[in-house]
Amino acid sequence: MTKVLYLIMSGEEASTRFDTAIYSAMKLNEEKRFESLKILFFGDSEILLAKATGQRAEYLKTLIEGGVIDSACVGVAKSRDIAVEIQQKGVSLKNYRDRISHYISEGFTVISF
Repeated sequence: MTKVLYLIMSGEEASTRFDTAIYSAMKLNEEKRFESLKILFFGDSEILLAKATGQRAEYLKTLIEGGVIDSACVGVAKSRDIAVEIQQKGVSLKNYRDRISHYISEGFTVISF
């Protein structure tokens, strides 16, 4: 069975891409469509993550509780001064290069949004 990594980079300039990614990840995980499905947040997407409210926040909560979200990039979060907000949402901050390398080495197919 296939292992998939969603790399979410879209921010406010393409917020519908961000929302499509988290909604589809939530549904695909519920339906057990893949052996494993993980999400990494990088770049501008971290601002949307940090500021998430309403339905967006509910989808993210479901993904966190389901173990789908791996992390957001610690370097981006610190440079944009949003590390605390992201961690308060329940998302870990990790080195992006380490995480992407890990998933590619484990045979995950990367889909970027």
